[in-house]
Parts: sequence; C-alpha cells; structure tokens
Amino acid sequence: MDERIESRLRSAGFDVLGMYGGQDGPTVTEVFREVVHIDAEPVERIRRGDAHAGRVVDERWRARARAGRLVADDGSFLAAAGMELGWVRVRLTERTSISAMEDQPGELLFIARSLSGHLALAASAEGGEYWLLEAEFREVL
Repeated sequence: MDERIESRLRSAGFDVLGMYGGQDGPTVTEVFREVVHIDAEPVERIRRGDAHAGRVVDERWRARARAGRLVADDGSFLAAAGMELGWVRVRLTERTSISAMEDQPGELLFIARSLSGHLALAASAEGGEYWLLEAEFREVL
C-alpha cells in the first residue's frame, strides 16, 4: 500500500481496508477512459463558486453511489489509487468527504467503482463546476 495514497484517503475520512487484488471488473485505466474524456457528460453539476459546494458534492456523490449500489452493504467500495497501483478497498464513514480529495484547491478527481465492477462514479472539477460522472459496465452485470 502506498503510504501517501493511504494517508490521503484516511484524511478524507475513509476507512482504508487494503489494496484490492481481484481481477474481476474494469481496471482503473478502463474506468478512467469511460468517465474522463472529451465527450463526457456529467450526471450532476455543482457550481464551484457556491459557498457549500463541497458539502453538495459529498451529498450528491453519496446519494448516487447508494442508489446505483456502488457502495456495498458494509459501506465498502473501490477507490482508484492510480493507473499503476490499481484499486484500494475503502469504507465510507460519517467523516468521509469526497470533496476533501482535492489535490489543490479547485482540482478534484476521485474515481470509485463497485466491488462487482458494474458501476463507476467519479467526481471532477471542470471549469467553474464540479462534475459527477457515471459509467455502467454491463458486461459485469
């Protein structure tokens, strides 16, 4: 486990359960290509200039993740650790803040995938907005 990534996830309020060694479902690279590309259309748009934009990102991300069954019954799912490192299994907590994953102010990119691999959900900063981007992987269903 990369200490910097583990620290970053813990700082955002996740329980870090360890690297995911499973080979089923899409890779980080495959998910990235589906959700982050020039023609990507967000499923949610949140204005970055709004006073509570971070809270809104967190609330809408959680709602979409739960509705799409991205989050397992125990609150766990996979978070991208990077193209080379793959997936990290994490668990949502009451302290979890997706918006805290910003690399630098205004630069948010967080990519998550269900354990089964059927759904991916990303949060990114695009211009003056935060976007939530979703991709289904039907071959996994």
